[in-house]
Amino acid sequence: SSEYLDVREDPVKGITVAGISEFSADSAAEVMDLLLAGNRNRTQEPTDANQTSSRSHAVLQVTVQEKEKGQGVQAKFHVGKLSMIDLAGSERASQTNNRGIRMIEGANINRSLLALGNVINALADRSK
Repeated sequence: SSEYLDVREDPVKGITVAGISEFSADSAAEVMDLLLAGNRNRTQEPTDANQTSSRSHAVLQVTVQEKEKGQGVQAKFHVGKLSMIDLAGSERASQTNNRGIRMIEGANINRSLLALGNVINALADRSK
């Protein structure tokens, strides 16, 4: 999708991406099919540095739910969540020779990577 998606904290789901597409899968093979389909939908454009440069970040979040054997509403659920994120690489306009829309994309990619770095640094400082 070419639209911007925001990361949010949901009281029920935890950290989530607003507007993310959600699918159900019954097997690991179905999860892989979804991963491949999502990867095909990623925006890629050639630059001087990389012929198949990713122009977007990608998030795959797999949630596994297991219901304990039990009766009715007393049955317990166990939930595990795995988030996999593939970030577009940072870019130097001087190395990619990007102009126009590619240069704007590169600046947006760099801005989002800087924001992520700031969050990681803030979390690291808070844990000291």
